[in-house]
Amino acid sequence: MLRKIFSALCMAAVILFAAQTQASAAKVVMILDAPTGTFSEPEKVYQVVQDTLNNILKSSAADYEILSSADTENYIQIYREEHDLIFSTGADEGSHVEKWLKKEDIDNICTHFGGDYIIYTRVTSTAPKVSVGFFSASQKTNVVTDFRVWSNSKKDFSYMKRATTTGKSTAIYAGIGSSSRALEKGLKKGLLEIEKDANKIKAAMSE
Repeated sequence: MLRKIFSALCMAAVILFAAQTQASAAKVVMILDAPTGTFSEPEKVYQVVQDTLNNILKSSAADYEILSSADTENYIQIYREEHDLIFSTGADEGSHVEKWLKKEDIDNICTHFGGDYIIYTRVTSTAPKVSVGFFSASQKTNVVTDFRVWSNSKKDFSYMKRATTTGKSTAIYAGIGSSSRALEKGLKKGLLEIEKDANKIKAAMSE
């Protein structure tokens, strides 16, 4: 009888601990903000950004509930439409001018998702430049990666870093390289610079 009571108490303690752990996990909402049509394969870019965050938080991943950029993009698009933050300048899809999200917008989005923090990644780039050699041709672009942590409790950014990098794609003998590939390479280099601040980012997400 005592053994059954002891087993029941142990089980209750485990359930209570699990519930407390789940309740204490901070909700992190990810936003990838880049002009429509910038990347030829957006799903790969989402994964690269997600992998960077996973690397930063890998030692304390259990402390966070993460909502990925792919899961938030539909609402972000609707939010932009409803708040006049995007408008078309042409008939072709992706031909438009972006209006960037401001602090008030970030706060509204954080509230909508019930987040404790927002990881906001904004990517911009220059028009690709083509350079030609004897046996190759390349496309080169400068990429600016803004990486920010929004704290719901502070109602402000608790971490910000801007990385400016260059991406290059080269074709040998035929072709001129890929502008999209050059952009992705530049983004990856920028994210590596941000990843160096892993301790600062984790500190910004524990305040």
